[in-house]
Amino acid sequence: MKLDMSPTEDNSIKGISIIASIAIFTGGALLFVLIERAIIPFLNGIGTSKPILFLMLALPHMLFFFLALLGYRLEGNRFERKSFLKRFRYKSIKGKMWIWTILIAIINILLYMAVYTLAGPIVEKLYSWCPPPKILDDIMGNGEMFAGHVLKGNWWLLGLFFIVYFFNILGEEFLWRGYLFPKQEKTHGKYTWIVHGLLWTSFHLFAPYNALIVFPGAMFMSYVVQRTKNNTIFLIAHATLNGIPLVILISHIVG
Repeated sequence: MKLDMSPTEDNSIKGISIIASIAIFTGGALLFVLIERAIIPFLNGIGTSKPILFLMLALPHMLFFFLALLGYRLEGNRFERKSFLKRFRYKSIKGKMWIWTILIAIINILLYMAVYTLAGPIVEKLYSWCPPPKILDDIMGNGEMFAGHVLKGNWWLLGLFFIVYFFNILGEEFLWRGYLFPKQEKTHGKYTWIVHGLLWTSFHLFAPYNALIVFPGAMFMSYVVQRTKNNTIFLIAHATLNGIPLVILISHIVG
């Protein structure tokens, strides 16, 4: 497993100030606050269908996705597979690296579970202090319902979930790790993982209870990203963690 804490040597990548980094992560969090606590409740009040309301949750991540591509293009890069993978640090995983990747993904999941278990009372207090709008619970359902529809036998709901899942993973990974992380390395050097981990945690403050759960995993995975310079590992770990609800959803559709 390659370990390297040195900043990127790509001279085409320019550094980004801590103020700009804070503004981007804070802007992302505020966008979620706006959508979850204002736009979705408003649309629900005028009779918008729950599947459409669920898709609204993907809007911030869609924006992240296209902003990352825009930033990539504005740097003068061409939309070629090789150039894109190099700039966003998506490297192949071979041989023993798969063992490390699987291990890291498992540790990431265990960190989330550990916080939820050990800090359960604190998580519940934060949830009760700043609960999400009731419509979000109605959209996510109770195991039998999802987006206002019965789960059992409704495979189209899997497609609905996958749209949000797709942009959730690629939107964050492209913008946070692919585009911003190398720029932050130019500014913060070997301490980038600390800055990035804290900012990624703060991004989740639109749901304070979630930020607490995310914190250890965010710091751990940011460290892994800087040590390996390989974002494919984080992409897999992130997709695995957020894919757990997908597996649960499929089990309820099958019935």
